[in-house]
Amino acid sequence: MASIPEEQHLQALLQALSAAIRVMGSVVSRNTEIVLHDLRHLDYSIAEIANAHVTGRKKGDSVLAGMRTDRAFIDAMENRDEPVTLLLDYVTWTREGKPMRSSTAIYRDAKGMPYAALCINVDNTGIENALQTLFTLTGVTPEQAVRADTLPQTETAPGNIEGLMQDIIKTTTALEPGHRRTDVKRANMMAVKSMQEKGIFLIKGGVEKAAEALGVTRYTIYNYLDELKNYNK
Repeated sequence: MASIPEEQHLQALLQALSAAIRVMGSVVSRNTEIVLHDLRHLDYSIAEIANAHVTGRKKGDSVLAGMRTDRAFIDAMENRDEPVTLLLDYVTWTREGKPMRSSTAIYRDAKGMPYAALCINVDNTGIENALQTLFTLTGVTPEQAVRADTLPQTETAPGNIEGLMQDIIKTTTALEPGHRRTDVKRANMMAVKSMQEKGIFLIKGGVEKAAEALGVTRYTIYNYLDELKNYNK
């Protein structure tokens, strides 16, 4: 058993961590739960909790009322020769099966025994649902949104889009060599497909730039896109 001075020291640390959680809980978003567990008392381990509605837990609840397959608490049961063990940005699930993003700090005493765990659990379900609704309304896929966001804009980085197109054309020409009309069209179609996947046509003037790079009209680009659309049905 811990000595009285050490027990008092650990209790003081828990009180300090509880105060920190109340401070953080006053400013973090409502989809972020912050929990402090007293691992010396697993049957009623939750010593402090902010945004308890995220998982429906409360002060005094057991560790067993927490996440399913939470490797943090599996890890916490093992002694280690380190004062703090960090487990950052991993996936857990609530008992109802809802996925969460979690990070945990496990605090250990001088003997390596875990005595406290500070856990942050983020429920992004509401954000993901809102984004899915936005994608449905706009007809843009999440992949296209990411690509469009990461591509340089022509106003701020002229030449980069053209360079990307030339790289695509060079690659597709190498994959589809030949000078017959069918060879050229097949290479052009592959290039347009790759440009579409990279979100180039979401950028203003993308179709015109692609037409110029391939030496065709913009109407030909639209025809290619139509053919690709029908092919993927």
